[in-house]
Amino acid sequence: MTISTPSGIPEGVKKADFVHALFNAIAKRYDLLNDCISFGMHRKWKQEAVSRLNLQAGDAALDVCTGTGDLLSLLLKTVGTTGSVTGLDFSEEMLAVAQQRYASFVQAKNPALTLVQGDAMALPFADNTFNAGIVSFGLRNVTTVETAVAELVRVVKPGGIVLNLDTCPQVLLPGFDIYFSKVMPFFGKLLAGNQSAYQYLQASSKNFLTPEALQHLFTQCGLETVTVKRTGFGSVAMVYGIKGG
Repeated sequence: MTISTPSGIPEGVKKADFVHALFNAIAKRYDLLNDCISFGMHRKWKQEAVSRLNLQAGDAALDVCTGTGDLLSLLLKTVGTTGSVTGLDFSEEMLAVAQQRYASFVQAKNPALTLVQGDAMALPFADNTFNAGIVSFGLRNVTTVETAVAELVRVVKPGGIVLNLDTCPQVLLPGFDIYFSKVMPFFGKLLAGNQSAYQYLQASSKNFLTPEALQHLFTQCGLETVTVKRTGFGSVAMVYGIKGG
């Protein structure tokens, strides 16, 4: 399936439809591409992000925009056999890869893991359901970031941590702009036959909120002690805070 990148970043329903089709198209090669374009560093970043959620055995964790579910294994290990992990994504093809990855859980109907197709801006969960919530490399793909953050805060219990892990629009290391604009789309074309996907990634990264702007938004949505932690030579940031109340 070939997808043409619109001029600039589409908005509203057009963005939702575009992103949905895009991630469906690259789902089967998504993990390989992430390893290549980040030189495997995304795994280390995700491990650190999960450690900052302060989850305990028996807790309930939510991974929004879970994609192929690579983060779920880290969460499952953290909450243990008495805890539960829910992964939500709007792309059925990405979730299909996640279902294959966790086939033993899915086939056994293991209550420790639940995969849900849904909208990050209208989470199908009750208030104060989870001990922590995380989004990794997905928040910039939603139509309205403020709504998605507010929804994630709503479903996390008071005292729980909400964390976003994503690329930064302003990269500190010289040469990263060239890498994002030229090298990354080349990998997309070479490995997935979809250069437009990584042209969109570069465009969406440059147009996403700065970590400091997201920090402010987190505070507006009811999170306290909101912290910014940059990594990857400033190319990636974790923004996280504690739900008040």
